[in-house]
Amino acid sequence: MITTKTLADILTASRFGLAWVLLWLGISRGAAGLPSAVVILIIAWTTDGLDGPLARKDPSSRHTWIGDHDLEIDMSVSLGVLTFLVLAGYLAGWIAISYVIICLIMLWRFRSQELAWAVQAPPYAAMLFIALRHAPIYGLAIVAYIIVVIVATWPRFPQVTVPQFLSWMQNLSKPKISQEEPQESVIVENGNESSQV
Repeated sequence: MITTKTLADILTASRFGLAWVLLWLGISRGAAGLPSAVVILIIAWTTDGLDGPLARKDPSSRHTWIGDHDLEIDMSVSLGVLTFLVLAGYLAGWIAISYVIICLIMLWRFRSQELAWAVQAPPYAAMLFIALRHAPIYGLAIVAYIIVVIVATWPRFPQVTVPQFLSWMQNLSKPKISQEEPQESVIVENGNESSQV
């Protein structure tokens, strides 16, 4: 019997496959693959919206490798979109490579899940802009999808999601204690306290 967690994992894993489909579309169809790429992106976003609630409904509350790597899989879709845009000739390769390098440096520096969410947005915004310009019906489909998601998650979206995200972004500038940094500890020897770094 398939549990809700297993179904959630299947949806999550399917996004990784969809990222590769975006790459294949860029190679095999180029700019002509834009409508298909938009459809693939909307499918990927839909699976992303469904896997979390399904996983939380699983009574066992168990963790799986796929579930624990949901964010990395989401980022693979964003990278797939970026790669498609380059291979289809909509975006210069040097811009995409520069963007990926900057993102990797920032993610390494801040080690932030919230930042990982944020760096996915520019490739999606580029896809939206390009679709509105070169395949308007498909661009409007992206806009409609986004509106439906916002309405479906109302009022949580403006009251919780947006403020929470903005707070996380603001906290990026605050220093964090690294696990590699030595911590001061207090050792009690013969009734006397002494500090040790």
